[in-house]
Amino acid sequence: MSTKLDKIVKTYKSLAQIPSLIGAQIQSENVIHTTWLQRNIEKGSMAKFSQTILLNNNLKSIESTLPVDVSSEVLSKVSGSQKLKAVLRESDSKHYLEIWKNSNLVRVVDLAALDVHGNVYADVEFSSFEFSPDETKLLYVAEKKNPKSEPFYKRKKPEEPKDGENATKPAVKGEEYLFEQDWGEQLVAKKKSILIQYDIENDSVEILKGLPDNICVAQPQYSPDGTYIIGVAYFIEPRKLGLIYCTNRPSTLFQLDFEGNFVELQFQNKAVKSPRFTPDGGSVIWLQREAGGPHMSCMQLAKVAVPFTAKSEAEVVVDTIQLKKEIAGNKTFFGIYNTGFPKRLWASKNEIFLNTNQKYTLNCYLINIDSGNIKEIEFDSGSQQILDVKGDMVLALRRNFLVPDRVVCGKLINGQISEWSEITSKVEVPEIQDSSYEYLDLVAPNGAFTDFNAIYLGPSSGSVKTVPLIVWPHGGPHAAFANYYFLEEALFLSLGYAILLVNYRGSIGSGNESIKYLEGKVGSADVRDCIQAVDSVLKGRPWINPDQLSLCGGSHGGFLVAHLSGQYPDRFKSVVARNPVFDIASMSIISDIPDCRCYAVTGLAYTQKGEIDNETLLKMREASPIVHAHKVKAPTLLQIGSKDLRVPPHQGNEYFLRLKANGVKVRMNLYEDNHPLGSVPNEMDNVINTVLWIEEHLGRM
Repeated sequence: MSTKLDKIVKTYKSLAQIPSLIGAQIQSENVIHTTWLQRNIEKGSMAKFSQTILLNNNLKSIESTLPVDVSSEVLSKVSGSQKLKAVLRESDSKHYLEIWKNSNLVRVVDLAALDVHGNVYADVEFSSFEFSPDETKLLYVAEKKNPKSEPFYKRKKPEEPKDGENATKPAVKGEEYLFEQDWGEQLVAKKKSILIQYDIENDSVEILKGLPDNICVAQPQYSPDGTYIIGVAYFIEPRKLGLIYCTNRPSTLFQLDFEGNFVELQFQNKAVKSPRFTPDGGSVIWLQREAGGPHMSCMQLAKVAVPFTAKSEAEVVVDTIQLKKEIAGNKTFFGIYNTGFPKRLWASKNEIFLNTNQKYTLNCYLINIDSGNIKEIEFDSGSQQILDVKGDMVLALRRNFLVPDRVVCGKLINGQISEWSEITSKVEVPEIQDSSYEYLDLVAPNGAFTDFNAIYLGPSSGSVKTVPLIVWPHGGPHAAFANYYFLEEALFLSLGYAILLVNYRGSIGSGNESIKYLEGKVGSADVRDCIQAVDSVLKGRPWINPDQLSLCGGSHGGFLVAHLSGQYPDRFKSVVARNPVFDIASMSIISDIPDCRCYAVTGLAYTQKGEIDNETLLKMREASPIVHAHKVKAPTLLQIGSKDLRVPPHQGNEYFLRLKANGVKVRMNLYEDNHPLGSVPNEMDNVINTVLWIEEHLGRM
């Protein structure tokens, strides 16, 4: 075993050295700035580094700088003139705001020492870090600092009385333990967001006034003339619900000027994301959908004239695609499922670049915001996403299951991109060079919506019944596997496995009807789709051993592998489930997203009003894999995060004890982590234990 284990660890360490791109920007026609993430196993953390690439006039890479570690940079922004750079840096758990000008550091602000606001928001849902158009100010989002509180009785030393501005505000008594909701999973302690403006010339920090108390602000930006700010306003009453991975939270767009005048668009039951000004400054575009319902859904692209008024009305540019739509070049478009845009997205005064899931890939499109015409930017070898646009230069990211991230550059001419030039070195992964992938378009035998898909990874030939297969449904449930490299699949491929990634009905990227179809059918329709996908892949590939099938999945994927092992107990030889949903009914009273993860998936409307409906809880229980736990035979490994707010750890604990009581071989690893188990040490332990568990119970150790 030690020799096999040594090989697995060695391969993991090799694959962990492959970085992933998190951003790229065109600094000039000949200079590209890229930012990457890489696992640092020795430190047990993610290393963030930047690298600058120099191009010739033909967009060919002629030189690259050595990587520079920027792990301490929480946020950074280069001004439009490129004369200033703002950095939010973390040091000793404190945030420092830095302003760099030309070749030197001109401002450093210890934000904690100022005691004006709480932590600065750096997450994708809320954060902003923007220079004003005249580059004299910087806008960001931070946590509101609550008044100091103290016990009803506290002995104090006498203090000299002070007058005016020097007077000390008395502490509020009896509110030390006052509960206030935050925004849930991975947004812990984010309770009330406010707008902060840093005046670079005066070296002063100001809280912008005029925001109402019933909203949390997100994704703000200056108007092109710098006279007001727009952004997203999330409504916080009657309660906050988890925001990450959820596009369904009631919200609107707001406008705030520097006199404190606040205007919000009067939407009816909408959820909005990512407002952007048009190049002429006369309109704003954004993404929207109906609030409530599934956690992810097909989005609309909308626009409205600015400045906002109480009577402003939005115009839908690209509507919700229920099934599919034919676009330019006889291509098929299944709708918009992304939650944002590239930071610079404008191809012309009225055309944008947009990236979105489409079935089993991530694709990019050119969309005319006046006509709504859509054109695909084609790439046939995996997924492609636009990263940045400046003038006629376009940067894109290309990748697939077998080839990690590559940056390409092209010229935009009359709506067409000239020949792409690869400007980063192709990373070879010798461990998986003999593997292949294949898209599988499948049709269910019944149902109002029947189309779904899967992706086969593994050898394209081999001796009969020699290759084990891992069946891997995605989480969500409204998500999708897309064709891009990730470490776990590469590790399994390197060890001789085949993998079946299942995008069951309910997945994004296949039309909104796919998402709606799964409501009220979790635990049945999605399970049948997984079995149909397994049957399909076995039928045409005799090298796969039908007696060596294993299950692996996280979140709703864990929900599905538990269902499969309970409903088909003689078919699968081992199971690994990461933070899985086992009992929807019990989860409905403790998850940060009970509305969409417990009610909507079982076809029910979410409410906390009135008396508890036992029939509702019974329907949730009947759709849960816990009802099949007594039939499970396959050895099961549970990977559980003790800080998971999305699928709280009691789910795994209950299933663990129930399997033990029924004599099933079961192990549970409990990590001090949240839903993704994403910290480097936890991920390494999770992934390697997953491999070892499957290897052991297929008799391959």
